[in-house]
Amino acid sequence: MRHPFSIRRALASILRSVAAAISPGSGQGERAGAEAAPARSDARVVLPRDDGAHQARIEWWYWTGHLRTGAERWFGFELVFFEVRLLGTTLQVTHHALTDVQDSSFHFRIERGLKAEQPPARAIDLSHAGLWARGADGRDSLHGQVDDYQLELALAARKAPVLQHDRGYIDYPFGGSTHYYSRERMDARGGLRIAGQELPVTGSAWFDHQWGDMGNVFEQSWDWFGIQLDDDREIMAFRMRVHGEEKLRGGSYTAADGHTLRLGPEEVSITPVGSWRSPHSGCAYPRQWSLRIKDQDLLLTPVLEDQELWSSLPRYWEGAAVVSGAATGRAFIELNSYGR
Repeated sequence: MRHPFSIRRALASILRSVAAAISPGSGQGERAGAEAAPARSDARVVLPRDDGAHQARIEWWYWTGHLRTGAERWFGFELVFFEVRLLGTTLQVTHHALTDVQDSSFHFRIERGLKAEQPPARAIDLSHAGLWARGADGRDSLHGQVDDYQLELALAARKAPVLQHDRGYIDYPFGGSTHYYSRERMDARGGLRIAGQELPVTGSAWFDHQWGDMGNVFEQSWDWFGIQLDDDREIMAFRMRVHGEEKLRGGSYTAADGHTLRLGPEEVSITPVGSWRSPHSGCAYPRQWSLRIKDQDLLLTPVLEDQELWSSLPRYWEGAAVVSGAATGRAFIELNSYGR
């Protein structure tokens, strides 16, 4: 859920336009339900079978990561494919972003389109507007291009996938449900071409995959954190806010040996620090984040304040950060609904 939900607010405006068509009790909603059955709590995640597309109403595949050159020039990247399925048609929304830390620049693009609904698949095979991702069972290939940056990556999972929440499934307290699993540490290797100059890059990526009947999730707000520590531990943490009040908080903790523990709200504390106002949208976002995970205090600081995807509604902030405090490492942060 990239969750926290992984549900990316970037789809909220689109889903609101079709909410009546998929709401319970409407004729169109019944028809849509027949074509794309909602997630069921007795249908848990099975891999690698569930890497590919399902017949869920909403689904996305989400890659983020941290890359560096041999000269220690750092980059952050995001590549995400959303699909909303309704009445035999699939709406595609694809986001690609790249943070150039050395140049203090953030580059992004958002693409939208329609495609014919396709049957379920066991492997990842996604393409849209020249952006693509392919793979299965923890080995993926990505291609992205934004402004003068062209990215080619091969990813390989270093650990077993993490089934988030209850064996990869959650019923939201405000309605809806989702399946959700992650590959929280994938070795990344490839090339980044910048204005014609080829730079070999290596690094680490994080992959999230979610699908289901999201219900009212898109009407909520959330903060999501994907943390990769230098000692080979990973943390997923989130909080969900409803009308400004926190309603859901939690995450997962994966040890260096790959053993994962689910984190309850009493084991996760999330506190914003300071404020930064976007010159593009006027939205105010936290400048840093203080997290307490079990008994460890971590401070997350963005590598660049301006990592907002601001060109369409709803706007959201998603970007690379560094981790300090009880442990060091790198993180990706997603913040939405701060510009309402």
